[in-house]
Amino acid sequence: MNNRQTGNAGEDMACTYIKHLGMEVMERNWHCGHEEIDIIARDVDTVAFIEVKYRLDDSHGLPQEAVTRTKQKSIVRAALGYMKQHGLLDSRVRFDVCAIYKTQISYFRNAFDATGMGY
Repeated sequence: MNNRQTGNAGEDMACTYIKHLGMEVMERNWHCGHEEIDIIARDVDTVAFIEVKYRLDDSHGLPQEAVTRTKQKSIVRAALGYMKQHGLLDSRVRFDVCAIYKTQISYFRNAFDATGMGY
């Protein structure tokens, strides 16, 4: 399985899980320039920007460890672009991480915020 296939499989699992949590998937793989958000979902009155990390083994560490500060900044920049484009600047937002290791899903609500990122 190549990286794109692995990523798609992980995002498919994440979408199923997110729907199980009662959220509505609004977008997948949304791009803003070179930035990307894996999944954008509505959770009642909150827009959740979700980063999905999927690992088949632990040779590169746990999946959630791959959401570095640099990656967080990229997600926040893309989220701001999405919010501007869709008139959501006054909406409640949060940044979640869906970490999948083999078949085990760990979901981190409010995994990080935009504090101190200059936005």
